[in-house]
Amino acid sequence: MRKAAAICGLALAAMAPAVASAADNTIIVGVSDKGLASKALAAGDYQVAARRLEALRSDFPDDPARLINLGNAYAGMGKAKAARNAYQAARFAPDAVLVTADGQEGSSREIARKAIGRLQTSYAMR
Repeated sequence: MRKAAAICGLALAAMAPAVASAADNTIIVGVSDKGLASKALAAGDYQVAARRLEALRSDFPDDPARLINLGNAYAGMGKAKAARNAYQAARFAPDAVLVTADGQEGSSREIARKAIGRLQTSYAMR
């Protein structure tokens, strides 16, 4: 599982600027769109992204990349509580090395922690 998550964790660097509003500065993870809905997230189609990621729950319940992107989709839809729950689940999932959209490598748990922090900042600014 750790190896698969690390492979799935390679990010598409060009996508970060495309993520808007509540999901600004969101870390999108994914090599291609194989289950991580990174194209839908980058396009701002958060509902499509959430549906795709939720459909993978039974096959990959503890995949931190899936959980982080699911949190991103929920944040983009303004569902702060659901986003927080997804990010928290990623923090407690098996740790994996992910590469973020800006090319940085990091622990999936640390990436999830930062996502929670951005969510709190975004909520506080409203």
